[in-house]
Amino acid sequence: MTYLLALLVALVGAALGFALGATAAGLLAPVFGITSFEGAAGYFSVFIGGPIGALAGLVLGALLVLRRAGQRSAGAMAGGVAFVLVGAIGLAAAGVGAFWLMRPLTNANGPPPQLVFEIRLPPGAAPPADRDAVELQTSENRMPANLAAAQRDDGRDVLAGSVEIYYRTWRRTLVLRMPDKTDVLFDLSLGLTPDHTRAFTAWRRADYIARPGDDQVRRATSADAYELRYRVEWAGED
Repeated sequence: MTYLLALLVALVGAALGFALGATAAGLLAPVFGITSFEGAAGYFSVFIGGPIGALAGLVLGALLVLRRAGQRSAGAMAGGVAFVLVGAIGLAAAGVGAFWLMRPLTNANGPPPQLVFEIRLPPGAAPPADRDAVELQTSENRMPANLAAAQRDDGRDVLAGSVEIYYRTWRRTLVLRMPDKTDVLFDLSLGLTPDHTRAFTAWRRADYIARPGDDQVRRATSADAYELRYRVEWAGED
């Protein structure tokens, strides 16, 4: 219990120390010849004074609790402070890891990956004329796909296109809207951040069919004959 209390007080001390250290560094910046040109004084305050103050506050907070708990020997105090430092580093690492796992974008520092797909229509089905007939629906957004001219494969029309995978999410559905307003839904299993893939997946049938006038969406069957294959393309990767 003593070490847990020491850790909590040390974290409070680190926060206070950061604020005081940053403030002191801002006041001392002119003394060291650091001006506010291009934010130099601000960088000095936040990245030099703040961390020094935080470290001092962390250590002093831990020492205060340990001393009040009756620890007097240098070895015991050093061991307690080391435990607190390890705990603080562990909490910081956990926070950074959680932030990384919860980041919303697939690629915050560049273009998002592309879902490159082909949809094979049933025999005799005419391809939609609308350029926005296919879109990627997620729990975060709806993104229209870029479609190329329809091709023929074994007597069936094939729609080819691509769409940005902008957000990290577990739920993604590629939706095709046919000329008669029938929606064909393909559930995608890509993971939060899909990897680059060179080759297309095998052809797979649609998951759901939503026809106008129907009370509810129904499961697709092999008789519906809508099929999809896809791959994920990251910019700059072969």
